[in-house]
Amino acid sequence: MNGFMRMAVDNAVLSGNLLIEVDETNLVPGQDLTVYPGKVFRRQGGAPGQAIFGTKYPNVSSENMMMFDKARQLADESSGFPSFAHGQTGVTGVGRTASGISMLMGAAAGSIKTVIKNVDDYLLRPLGEGLFRFNMQFDFDPSIKGDLEVKARGTESLMANEVRSQRLMQFLQISSNPALAPFAKFQYVIREIAKSMGLDPEKVTNNMSEAALQAEILKGFQQPMDQQGQQAPAGVNPMDPTGAGGGNIGTGQAPVPGEQGFSGNAQQQGTPQQTEANGQQQPPMGPLQ
Repeated sequence: MNGFMRMAVDNAVLSGNLLIEVDETNLVPGQDLTVYPGKVFRRQGGAPGQAIFGTKYPNVSSENMMMFDKARQLADESSGFPSFAHGQTGVTGVGRTASGISMLMGAAAGSIKTVIKNVDDYLLRPLGEGLFRFNMQFDFDPSIKGDLEVKARGTESLMANEVRSQRLMQFLQISSNPALAPFAKFQYVIREIAKSMGLDPEKVTNNMSEAALQAEILKGFQQPMDQQGQQAPAGVNPMDPTGAGGGNIGTGQAPVPGEQGFSGNAQQQGTPQQTEANGQQQPPMGPLQ
């Protein structure tokens, strides 16, 4: 990797400027041959032709960088530590999602898990078993005597807990179906979600009796809010498109002719005021001819 990077840098330096070739036989002697913008070279008489040539050095730094990337991939495979495991960005393919990058990180941490598992199996567990057996045989305190198994749990700290928490959340969403809810042990699921997030389940979760008590307390807080919302007068909302003014009173049904409250009933039957004003009883209307 270092060799290809040095080659790329050297090539970039050479190709970043022109290689200048000067034919002094066509130039006036004694001139300054330094190059700068606006430089004028005086040419003497002779055969026509170009006296100053600029040669561009080919840029092959991209090929060198391709070999650099290939050497990096071989280094990743040889060491067992991929580049994304220590912060490489722009990962494509499987690593675009959280689950995909978690699986890749878990596979990349396999060598580390192997080393830690070897330490657990061949150092910590035998040492713990030896100390335990010594205490069982020679300690005078009878309260510590028992049949126990020593288990080194160093590799558990390297488990992909985020994947497990995602699986638990998916199961929680599936079990939220009322038809499947009776078959799920929500208390265990909530405790495992808290464990996968690194929280103490004894402090952040409730058992069944505590959950029932808390539900009653929350219900007691909710009822005064509901009553307050019901007793509150409904204000007029000018932005309400229904025309009800934001209240819960409906428009009802308009009365039909002949029904009480219909405004045309008085005109058809006639009122006492209209009779007194006319001075005579109007004959009933007959059928149309």
